[in-house]
Amino acid sequence: MTITLETILAKLPIGKLTETIGAHVLPLIRLMPDKRLGAVVEIMILGILGGETPVITGMARTNSKAKGESWPIAKRMYRFLSNRRVQTEDVYQGLYQVGQQVVEQENPAYLVVAVDPVNLEKPYAEAIEGVSVVHKATPPGLDGKARLTHGYPAITATVVNTIVPVTSYANWFSYVTADFVSQNREIELSFDSTCQLFPQRRLRFVGDAGLDDQKMFAKVGELKQEFVFRASHLERIVEVFNDRLQRWETETLQDLVNTVPYQATFRVQFTHAGRTHRDTIKLGWFKMRIPGKTQELWVLVADDQTIPRQLVLITNVPLGNVSIVQQVYEDWRLRSRIEHGYRFDQEQGLDVEDMRVRTVDRMRRLFALVLLAAQIIFVVADQWPPQAVLWLRLLGGKLDRTSDRDGPYWLLRGISAVIVTTMTVSFLALHPFPFQKFSYG
Repeated sequence: MTITLETILAKLPIGKLTETIGAHVLPLIRLMPDKRLGAVVEIMILGILGGETPVITGMARTNSKAKGESWPIAKRMYRFLSNRRVQTEDVYQGLYQVGQQVVEQENPAYLVVAVDPVNLEKPYAEAIEGVSVVHKATPPGLDGKARLTHGYPAITATVVNTIVPVTSYANWFSYVTADFVSQNREIELSFDSTCQLFPQRRLRFVGDAGLDDQKMFAKVGELKQEFVFRASHLERIVEVFNDRLQRWETETLQDLVNTVPYQATFRVQFTHAGRTHRDTIKLGWFKMRIPGKTQELWVLVADDQTIPRQLVLITNVPLGNVSIVQQVYEDWRLRSRIEHGYRFDQEQGLDVEDMRVRTVDRMRRLFALVLLAAQIIFVVADQWPPQAVLWLRLLGGKLDRTSDRDGPYWLLRGISAVIVTTMTVSFLALHPFPFQKFSYG
């Protein structure tokens, strides 16, 4: 039996993979001014997944050699990043339309949107356009503390209560370029962009302590949406309503947090480093407002009784009963998914910090494609048959033990193996290994 290139490729799920990529990024492809540019988008995402890298040569290396050698493919990618017919805004608009497509398919009751700035490190970059000095806590410096290094700030707003993560705003920016206003402005743009994309849906923005700012409270209120942010300025003066005397009274937030009565107790499951444990959480809450403002806010205090720690949340969601309080608390806990996403994009996943293009505009385009490539992992996990997903995970190194964590990493490794195998077989068919050049004796 003669084994041909077509026979081997037919046994690999590369066709299903390219079909999945094409269907998922179709809104972006439709925005391209030329069909050939849409094809480049697909091969770049395939290259990011195959090489697990945003480096152009690595992406080109893992594309099928039946379509050309590495250098011609790399040139197509470089030209896409600098093509004046392609607007960077269109690339991001395509990213957002992909998100609208996912939300329409999954149709959750409301959207929980995590907004989180992040600093991306490029420690050896000193002369490229827009390189900034950023604050990095992970990994820490030699003294175990956060450090300053060269890099770029970025921000994303991500819908975290869908199976496939949805990006409603993203930007890779610089502190030193003319278009930079402030990081707070980027956060406000993320609110605006999300509301424009989903005008008919109820939105609940969740964020860490960096969003504990009364300007952010007012901004979300103006948009008539909801927010749940972790409080960090407990020393602030607030007004709390005295039900008995029917008046607002001034207190420090810390004093109120220290004396809040517990009104509910729950057992909550936490997972960290692959281990799951259940903690007892006591919840207390009260209504307050910022002096001089009329916007009514609520404070939720969650005290962990198992591991002594306290979480203080500020929200504009009226905490009228225990079920609403519990839902607000669980929605805020979904915020951790954006951090897991950053870790997947940055570290042992797609290594976005390693991109090696020299202008901020090209970095922005590549950043959007990396976000789309990360989404493909979750699309495959959700839409492919469970047996096919298991096959990819086993190929990627899954040990098939009960203790295995079936996250995105093994799935990425399996998809990468399929792409690299396809590249290897197609290259071998075009360029047989020169065994005859070896000498014996």
